[in-house]
Amino acid sequence: MSASPRVRRRSALALTAALALALSVLPAGTASAAVSTSCTGTTQSAVQKRILADVNAARKAKGKSALSLNSAMSTVAVNWSGKQAAANRMSHNPYYASQIPKGWTRAGENVAFGYTPQKVTAAWMGSTGHRANILGSYNRIGIGVACSSKGLPYYTQVFGYYPAR
Repeated sequence: MSASPRVRRRSALALTAALALALSVLPAGTASAAVSTSCTGTTQSAVQKRILADVNAARKAKGKSALSLNSAMSTVAVNWSGKQAAANRMSHNPYYASQIPKGWTRAGENVAFGYTPQKVTAAWMGSTGHRANILGSYNRIGIGVACSSKGLPYYTQVFGYYPAR
């Protein structure tokens, strides 16, 4: 027996509202408390430090200057990692450039999932586009990780070049 058109319409509206809520970006500053890092065996801060060290080691090996971790950019990265983890699907953030602090002249993003914090940078370095971002003309980075309900870590890096003032 099928539902009446009115019931189907209400169900569709309820589903649309639930989907819109699920896909909305978390407000700035809430992601650190809202996302789980249990699948990494460590904290958000420890993952950020590890990835930053690995990125800067790769940059140093190629004669590039070190990137500085930017907390506002990391909030964007953590929020996006949380959104990917909630959806159990890796995707790029179409709005990262408008979400990171204003004043940049170049910006980029890397995403990944399923790797340990110790191996994710090597995986990015094995990909032409991701490596180009890691070794690119940037001076700031934001890093985030979140765990999905399936226990998989989702990572985001956002990059920016901010001219000296």
